[in-house]
Amino acid sequence: MKKTIYISLIIVLYFFCVNKMKAQTIDVSLGLSWPIDMVHNGNDIYIAEESSNKISKIDITATIPTTATDVITGLNGPYKIMLNGNDLYIAEVNYNRIFKIDITAPVPTLAPVITGLSHPGGMAISGNDLYIAEQGTNKISKIDITASFPTTTIDVVTGLNSPVGIAISGNDLYIAEYGSNKISKIDITASLPTTTTDVTTGLIGPTGVDISGNNLYISEFDGNKISKVDITAPLPTTTTDVVTGLNNPNATLVINSELYIAESNASKISKFILSPLLIKGFSIENRVKVYPNPTTEAINIDLGETLSNTKATLTNSLGQIIITKKYTATNSINIDIDAPNGIYFLHLEFDGGILTKKIIKE
Repeated sequence: MKKTIYISLIIVLYFFCVNKMKAQTIDVSLGLSWPIDMVHNGNDIYIAEESSNKISKIDITATIPTTATDVITGLNGPYKIMLNGNDLYIAEVNYNRIFKIDITAPVPTLAPVITGLSHPGGMAISGNDLYIAEQGTNKISKIDITASFPTTTIDVVTGLNSPVGIAISGNDLYIAEYGSNKISKIDITASLPTTTTDVTTGLIGPTGVDISGNNLYISEFDGNKISKVDITAPLPTTTTDVVTGLNNPNATLVINSELYIAESNASKISKFILSPLLIKGFSIENRVKVYPNPTTEAINIDLGETLSNTKATLTNSLGQIIITKKYTATNSINIDIDAPNGIYFLHLEFDGGILTKKIIKE
């Protein structure tokens, strides 16, 4: 009798979890035109709307569902976007080129970066190197963004199978190979051209990758779901479903404990509340204390207990890193904010995930 009760309970919990993954997305912005990629800057999410040939943005602090505001129009197939400081890079797939705009300009204008590409898609930056997924020639190339225009590309890795989204963590460049239904990676410090290593296989049309902490979030466009892998796990590894029942997701963003999703075929941006970080059964969001906040000079971080492998990163409202440090076996952290007064974001990375808190210096 007890065995039957336990089995029934497991079945109920299973279907509860499955239904939660399917049902708990929240509409953030509706009526978009094939939203295909997103980047985050302060309270704003910039959106590439491929079908309407424009970049728009939304304020994530606004009442939802919110309406997008046009940033720049008259593009030709904006496919992927990337933010570096104030510069928003735009891959125009129909013109086989990359342009950039200054998001602080009252009226942004297009500045050329590189032309003559072959179906450019995902972009990622490391130092002065801009890495580009060229889907038409099945390769990753790179350019030096400090070089004068026009510049030429250098092949980084060739022989891929329809590379779309890319993301960098440390020296590793992760690649969503749509044609092979897998995520692969390369070491960007290796001699060129280099070779790939499989991270995870057996996916269903992966188009987007986004890294938060040790988690690599994967937009499975044809599988209508978001999955993830732990990038520290032995390779090749297997994925875990995060949220299913979507409508052709193309990109994700993790902001605090929320996963924003570009659902292209639903013409919207939705979000999914990620599970809170847990340490020994207690929510870390309730355990971690940051004070004083606002501050005039420094902040203290009380972790609630001794933790290993903690990383603290402070960024400004543009996403630029002010300071980053790693700690082992510590229960408290002190950070001097040697920067002008303003709004900052403290990102705390643990073995279990990432926690972000808003900091005000005055």
